[in-house]
Amino acid sequence: MPPVLRPYQRAAVDAALASLRKKKNGIIVAPTGSGKSLLVASIAKEAGGRTIVLQPTKEILEQNKAKMEAFGCRDIGVYSASCGRKDVGQVTFATIGSVVKRPEVFKDFDRIIVDEAHGVNSKGGMYEKFIKGLGLQTIGLTATPYRMRSYNHYSGNRVAESRILTRTRPRIFSDMLHVTQVGELFEQGHLCPLQYQCVDGYDATEIRSNSTGQDFDESALKQYNEAKGIVDKIVASVRMSQARHLLVFTMFRAESARVLDQLGRYGISCAEVSGETPKRDRERILADFKAGRIRCVVNVAVLTVGFDFPALDCIVIGRPTKSVALFYQIVGRGIRPSPGKDGCRLIDLCDNVRRFGRIETFELFDQNGNGMWRLKSNAGFLTGADVTTGENLETFVKKPKDKPDGGTTVTFGKYKGKPLSEVPLDYLEWGVGAFDNKMWRGRFAKEIRRRGIEVAL
Repeated sequence: MPPVLRPYQRAAVDAALASLRKKKNGIIVAPTGSGKSLLVASIAKEAGGRTIVLQPTKEILEQNKAKMEAFGCRDIGVYSASCGRKDVGQVTFATIGSVVKRPEVFKDFDRIIVDEAHGVNSKGGMYEKFIKGLGLQTIGLTATPYRMRSYNHYSGNRVAESRILTRTRPRIFSDMLHVTQVGELFEQGHLCPLQYQCVDGYDATEIRSNSTGQDFDESALKQYNEAKGIVDKIVASVRMSQARHLLVFTMFRAESARVLDQLGRYGISCAEVSGETPKRDRERILADFKAGRIRCVVNVAVLTVGFDFPALDCIVIGRPTKSVALFYQIVGRGIRPSPGKDGCRLIDLCDNVRRFGRIETFELFDQNGNGMWRLKSNAGFLTGADVTTGENLETFVKKPKDKPDGGTTVTFGKYKGKPLSEVPLDYLEWGVGAFDNKMWRGRFAKEIRRRGIEVAL
């Protein structure tokens, strides 16, 4: 019997179908644990025609394909080297790396669905090349509809922030079609409770940033972690835990090796998974982890998107991050419900919860009703904010300060010949962050202020 959609799932599918009728590209925000594979299958089935579903990994492809089969669909293709198949059907599931150079295979398809759509970089990359090359209508699904960027701020300072995908220039997705708030899923009992344990004494703002400002300088981070005794704190956290399945997040393999050595001395079954772990070994380790033969897996920069283990009942974060998307994906590994599981303990050793907040308070909202979406939590704004300082980069006022500038006409680009007062706000924002020309940056910033947004010049 085909799966029955929950009300929020039905609303998301209906929004996607409506967008397809309007020939618009858009995003569905589906938090971890909301049933994203079910949404993908429902949209593809109800839309009819031929659909290619893109996803970044074999594991996610297999999850999505299984849901499509649950609907009784048999004309399913798989185009993925990692799956050992390259065939097409009415609905074809593909890994982007296998199809990016073969768009002609899908020239007669009707649409594209992109799972984990936050991986789409509209300024280049495999997704952008494939989507624009085919010119097909595209629907994206993701729990984290934002990407990091760094740019010269109005103030003249170099800043890094997370930005909603529908507010980037250029962009693939024009509209936010439907948002399921993660807080609603907690309230409705679709996600299991989180028990936070935040260890004091770690201040990520003291660590030097790298050249982009989007992450920490590795050398500085290693030194800081050593000074704060992060390895010893990870080991102590695992030893004291009563959890059955513990997943540890670290930044460096050298740290992971020390953790494994110490845990082994205490007789705790453990293993490491990293980007250098051979595929067969990784599959064996994770199978043993899920079966309970290994109690603790120490994970080095992997096992975020696509790792599905509902019984996971403890996460130890032994690394800081500046990425709200990565933080969400890390925590999201533990929030799926499972029989006998009454919650997941989140042990944060590296100042992440203080900076990003509790994920059940995460809320996406359209701040002025004009598609200017942002993310906030109990810790403050998480998009449109400096990822290092947390400073709000978008301060609103109640009334415009200036009269419309009717005398300035744009002399370049997409809106050449348009009065400045008629240029869309998102283009003005992009220009202020991207232009080297101080005169035009100033004019764009002034027009932004006139529309009710206070910017620091």
